[in-house]
Amino acid sequence: MKVVNIKTKDVVDATKNEDGTFTVEGNTVKAEEMGRLYKKYVPEEQSANVGGAITETVSSQSEQLNELGKALALCQGEFEAVKKGTKAFNYNYADLEAVLAASRDITSKHGLSVVQMNMSKTIGDNLLVGVRTMLLHESGQWISGEIYVPAVKSKSNTLVQMAGVNITYLRRYGLQSILGLATTDTDGV
Repeated sequence: MKVVNIKTKDVVDATKNEDGTFTVEGNTVKAEEMGRLYKKYVPEEQSANVGGAITETVSSQSEQLNELGKALALCQGEFEAVKKGTKAFNYNYADLEAVLAASRDITSKHGLSVVQMNMSKTIGDNLLVGVRTMLLHESGQWISGEIYVPAVKSKSNTLVQMAGVNITYLRRYGLQSILGLATTDTDGV
């Protein structure tokens, strides 16, 4: 595994030995000393630590965006705010079905389609689940964004169930983000 020397900020390899010690930079380091001398390496260019949670975002696009941009502008002129009709705990939100229903006919009419793919990766010992959202135009132009969040089991849900919850959440926000959709309460407030 890769670790960062806290003093020098160098990224070095560490190997866990059978007796629980670590071999780092040619030295044997006791497990209790590891936290004082080294920290886990997480590539900063790939991830960020936000409120104690590792997240990652990636975006890309086709070389040209003129046709896609024109079509998206037409869509955005027709989109209405998505109504928040689902209740959970003490808040209302627009669920994935509502976001899709509010956008699908308009995007199709203007030659746009959305593809979303489930993703996963590990950074250090952290399992992240994510979604890649692609907005495609009939011309072949496209934009794409990925976002990842940690998958952590809860008291009432398994790791797989929480991954599903996170993926649904990321799909909803990825779709809203790539299309520029807003939400509003059903009572107009």
